[in-house]
Amino acid sequence: MSENICKTTFLFTGQGAQYAGMGKDLYEKYNAFKQIFDEASEHLKINLIDICGDIQELSKTNNAQSAIFAVSYGIYKLLADEYNIKPDFIAGFSLGEMTSLCVSEILTFKDTLDLIKVRGGVMQAACEYKPGLMYSVIGAADDAVEEVCTGVLSSGGGYVIPANYNCPGQVVISGETEAVETAVRIFSEKKIRAMKLNVAGAFHSSLMQYKQDELIKFLGTLNFNAPKIDLYSNLTGEKFIFDRNIKSFMIDYIPKQMSNPVKFRKELENLESDGCGLFIEIGAGKVLSGLVKRTCKNARITNIQDADTLESAIELFNIK
Repeated sequence: MSENICKTTFLFTGQGAQYAGMGKDLYEKYNAFKQIFDEASEHLKINLIDICGDIQELSKTNNAQSAIFAVSYGIYKLLADEYNIKPDFIAGFSLGEMTSLCVSEILTFKDTLDLIKVRGGVMQAACEYKPGLMYSVIGAADDAVEEVCTGVLSSGGGYVIPANYNCPGQVVISGETEAVETAVRIFSEKKIRAMKLNVAGAFHSSLMQYKQDELIKFLGTLNFNAPKIDLYSNLTGEKFIFDRNIKSFMIDYIPKQMSNPVKFRKELENLESDGCGLFIEIGAGKVLSGLVKRTCKNARITNIQDADTLESAIELFNIK
């Protein structure tokens, strides 16, 4: 890397960032990326590149999560193996944290594919068992969002919580359909904008605890290794500290990560405090880049999601 660049963080995208055609030009242009996709397709017994071209298929939780992971990890492998570009830190948003586990080598590529499949299946089952909604609340302080959610819950209006603390002025709420709709009406009365998210259910809430015993049982079959790169946690917003057996830690952590709020703003603030001056969003879309801009005012941000943005990022590192 160029000597004038501060510490670098790779950020891995989560569900909701997918779009039809993602990964196509990288698949056609770079053999290392194609190899990752083909290996994933063979392992999962599906055709991921075809799924990436079909927005209806991408609307299915399992397909979307597998495809988003394959795009993100394929780009990472291109950077690491072809150009020797590696980060100082890594972090991911929700599903993207599973990508972080693979990139840090806590899990192997194939074990991560299996984990994402099982995790996605449990999430889908939870969505079908107890339907829910998620809305992004724009322009309100964290405590104002928390107050509305607490008020709905305490008045018997149902379960709704702040689920994603994304950046200053943006908190996502999640919960039971009627409770979320009640909270949205209250925000509207307060002249606070709320935007419905196109997701299958109430992610990062206790509604995701349904059938988590299946996920825990599966996690017990996996091997977990010490990380090769420092990574940051959605659950705490801080750097992972493995102060006990890593397998028991992850068996406890992964289900909790799925059913508790994402403290992404805190992650970004801690990364900046720890010396990160350059954030590179890896994977579909530019959602996380926007969150960085609104949280870390002095940081540089770029994203890599296709061949053009990959080439721009390579130029940033003065790689010829």
